[in-house]
Amino acid sequence: MEFCEEQGFFHQDYENFRSAISDDEFRGFYRCKTDRERVLFVNKVIAEQFGDLWQFKRQFDLGKSLPEALEHKEQGNKAFQYEKWSAAVKCYNKACHLLPQENAALFHLNKYEHALQDIELALELKYPQDMHYKLMERKARCYFGMKDLPNAYEYYTKTYESLQYSNMSPEKREKWIKDTQKMIIDLELRIANVRKYLEPVKNSLMKKFEPYVDKSLYFDCTETEGRFARTRIDLRPNHVLLRQLPHAAVVTGEFCESHCDHCCRRVEILFSCPRCMDVIYCSSECQKTAQDSYHRFECGFLPYLKNSGANVVAMLALRIVTQKSLDYFVEMRDELGSLSSEEVDRLPVDDYRRIYNFVTHSEGRDTEESLKWAFMAALLNTVLSLGYFYRSRYLDSYIGTLLLHNLQVVTFNSHEISELQRKSPRDTGISVCIGAGLYPTLVLFNHSCDPGITRYFIGSAVFVRTVRNIPAGSVVAENYGQLFVRAPRHERRKSLKKLYKFDCYCQACYEDWPTFFDMNPSVVRFRCAATEGCENGLIYTERLDQNVMKCEKCNGITDVNNSFRSLKDTCLLQRYQEATQLYEQREYERALSKYAALMTSMDEVLVKPYREYHLCQQGIRRCSLELGNKHTERMKFVLILAALLAMAYAEQAAAPQGSTLDLAKLQEALIEAGVNPEEAHGFLDVLKSIGRVALKVVPVVAPMLLG
Repeated sequence: MEFCEEQGFFHQDYENFRSAISDDEFRGFYRCKTDRERVLFVNKVIAEQFGDLWQFKRQFDLGKSLPEALEHKEQGNKAFQYEKWSAAVKCYNKACHLLPQENAALFHLNKYEHALQDIELALELKYPQDMHYKLMERKARCYFGMKDLPNAYEYYTKTYESLQYSNMSPEKREKWIKDTQKMIIDLELRIANVRKYLEPVKNSLMKKFEPYVDKSLYFDCTETEGRFARTRIDLRPNHVLLRQLPHAAVVTGEFCESHCDHCCRRVEILFSCPRCMDVIYCSSECQKTAQDSYHRFECGFLPYLKNSGANVVAMLALRIVTQKSLDYFVEMRDELGSLSSEEVDRLPVDDYRRIYNFVTHSEGRDTEESLKWAFMAALLNTVLSLGYFYRSRYLDSYIGTLLLHNLQVVTFNSHEISELQRKSPRDTGISVCIGAGLYPTLVLFNHSCDPGITRYFIGSAVFVRTVRNIPAGSVVAENYGQLFVRAPRHERRKSLKKLYKFDCYCQACYEDWPTFFDMNPSVVRFRCAATEGCENGLIYTERLDQNVMKCEKCNGITDVNNSFRSLKDTCLLQRYQEATQLYEQREYERALSKYAALMTSMDEVLVKPYREYHLCQQGIRRCSLELGNKHTERMKFVLILAALLAMAYAEQAAAPQGSTLDLAKLQEALIEAGVNPEEAHGFLDVLKSIGRVALKVVPVVAPMLLG
C-alpha cells in the first residue's frame, strides 16, 4: 500500500532531495539500522542542502465566503417555507460550511435575536401578567422565524396557558385561543415531519457503543505466523466475534465532503470547522471531539498535504500522533516496545502501545524505498513542528521517528472502512472504501483465502461475524482481499507477497482449490463418516456406480446412500431460496439465520469446496454489509414522479365511476427507489384521489419505475 498518490509535489521534492545525496551518503543511509537513525539522516540532508524545504503557513478561511453563505441560507429559508425539508437542510449545510470564522457568531444574529432580548428585558421589569400572552406569542413568532420549531412550539403552548390571565373580551380571547391552537397543531405536524433533521442520531452508535471480544477467542503465537486468533469452541456461521472502535481513523480525500471526519458516517446535518473547508462532521459531539484534539493541529495544513499527494496512509500515520498530546508521547517514550503481549492486550484500544508493536517489515525493505518513507515522515513532521511542538533536535527526531514507524504500521495493519453503495435499490451494490482505521484486535486475525469471518462497519466501528463453521482449536482467519472463489492460487499468492510480504499456505492454497466458476457441479465431496474427527472428503461423481466409498486417510468405509439421504433431507435448494427471498425483502437478520443453519446442515455431510456452501457464505457477507454503512442514490425518476403528482393534484380531476388503479407495483417501486414507506403511501393516496389525471400520469411514470 503506497502512502502517496502519483499527483502531488512530494515526488518532485523527493527527486530533488535524492539528487542532492551522494553515493557515499546513500551508503551511509544503507548502514542505518533504526528508524531514528534514518530520520536523523534525512533531517541532516534537508538542513544542509535545502534549509527550510517546506515553508508551510497555516491557511484559515480558505474557500469561506460570507456572501455565498448568506445566499445559501436564503435559499434554505425559501425551501423551508415550502416545507421542502431535504432541500432546506442541504442549503443550510452549505451555508454553514461556507461561513467564515469571524462571522459564525453573527450568522443567526438578526432582528429575531434582538426581539428576544427585548422580551427577556420586559419580563425582568415585571411586565403585567395579564399581558404576558403577548410576550409569549411574540417570542414564539421569533423562534418560528429563526426556524427553531421546538422552541416555537413551547412558547405557543405558553401563549395558550397565559391567555387565561388576560383581560380581553371573551370573543377576542376565543379568537386568540383558536389561532394559537392552530399554530400548536401545525407545529406538531412540522416537527414530526422534520424530526429526523432536527434531531439527527448519526452518532448514536458512538454514544451507546459497547466494545466486545467473544470469549471463545484466544491468541496464539508462532515464530513464522506471529500472533493470530484461534477459537476455544466450535463456532457456527453468523456468530458475532468482535465489535471495536478504531485506535485512529481517517476519511479518504474523495469522501471528505460527504462523510464525518471523526466517525466516518455519511453526513446529513452538517457541522463544519469554523476555520477551514477541508472537513465536515455529522454532529456537535464529533465536531467538538475533533476540534479539541487532532483537528486543531491539522487545520490549515490539510490543503498542503492534499497537494503533496499524501493519501489515507500518510494521513492515518499523522492522525495517530495528533489525536494525543505531545506530553502523552514524551511520557511513554521509555515504555514503547517494552510490554509483553499479555500486558498490551489489557490496555484500552486508544492506548498507543496497543499498536506500537504491530509488524512493520522494515528489515526486508529496499534502501531506496526506506529513504522515501523517511522523507515523507519529514514532511509530516514539518506540519507538526508548526503547532504540535516547537522545534528542537530532540523532538524533531522523536516525533519524526514515531511518524516513520506509524507509516509502516499503517501500511501493513490498517483496514479499509467501507460503505455499500448502490446506483439504485435493485443493484446488489459494491463495497467502496471511504476511509481507513487501525483496529488493535482485528489486526490479530491472520489471512486465509477461505476466511472464517467477514467484517462490516457502522461509521468507523468494525463488526465481525463468522461465515463458516470453525472447529475448536482452529485458526480464525480473515481475508486480505484475495478469495479463492474469485482468483486462482498463483494470482492470490503474487498479490499477497507484493502487498503483505508473506507466502500464503492456507488450506485453499495448499490444496489448490478451484475458483467458484471452475468448480464442477457434478462432483460431490462427501464427508468421511467412518471415523469420528476425520475431515477427509470423498469425491463422488455421477460416473461412480457404488454405494460405499473407502477413505484414503483413515481407511474407513462410508455408505454414500446415507450421505445422499442426509443431503436430500436438508432441502438445499428450497432453504437457499427462502434465505435469498428474505434477503431481497430486506429481512437481513432472518436471512442470516437461514443461511447459517443451511451451512451447518451441509457441513455435516459435505466437505469444501462446494458451490452451494460458498453461495451461502456470499449470502452471509451480503447480509452483513446491509447491516453496516450503505448509501443508495435517490433516483431521478422519483423526482419526476413527485413533480407529475404535484401537477396532477393541482387539477383535482374527479375519478370516473367504477375505475380502479392497480398501484401495488408502483408502491413497491417507490419504496425500492428510496422513498420511505410513508411518503410512498402519501403519493398513492394522491393518485387515488385525482382520477383521470392519474390514469394519464401512471402510464408515463410506471415504465420508468418498473424498467
